[in-house]
Amino acid sequence: MPSDINHIIQMSLEGDKNCQEILLQKLTPLIYKNIYMYWSPSDLITEDLVQEGYLLILESLESYDEKYNVHFLQYIKIKILFFYKNYYRNNKKYKFELNISDINILNDEKSPIEQVIKDEEIKELVNNLKKLSAKEQEIIYLYYHKRLPVSEISEALNIPYRTVIGKKQVAIKKLKKSTVSVN
Repeated sequence: MPSDINHIIQMSLEGDKNCQEILLQKLTPLIYKNIYMYWSPSDLITEDLVQEGYLLILESLESYDEKYNVHFLQYIKIKILFFYKNYYRNNKKYKFELNISDINILNDEKSPIEQVIKDEEIKELVNNLKKLSAKEQEIIYLYYHKRLPVSEISEALNIPYRTVIGKKQVAIKKLKKSTVSVN
């Protein structure tokens, strides 16, 4: 089994399947490093992205041209970097974590009792928001917190415009039904 990376690269470029497999193993940390720049290790897409990285390396073995005087490792490092950057940019979803601090309600110098009541209402609203489906939470968050128009939410989540409107209406009905307003 060859251990010199230059020998492994040369044999891989010539089509040696064993050396290609060794090269993929040696470049795996580079793939993970670039994936973790945009996604967390717990994201479900991570393993799919690793496979995409392997495919990119194998395709790059065929497209690499030595006449440009660039070492293969530098060539592949740049290709992987831009592949994951573009993939993230083209497929990015809005990530959010719902917190009480996300709900901004003006404090108009309320009495301590009014403030306690308002704080309890906010906690109840957050708890009820967490009971919504993940998609409903995301739509409510994007619409009310990020103030995105329905058309942009539809595009960002890759779901039809009318579905966004329907899910938003259903979520609001659920919130109205479950939230007890204390005035």
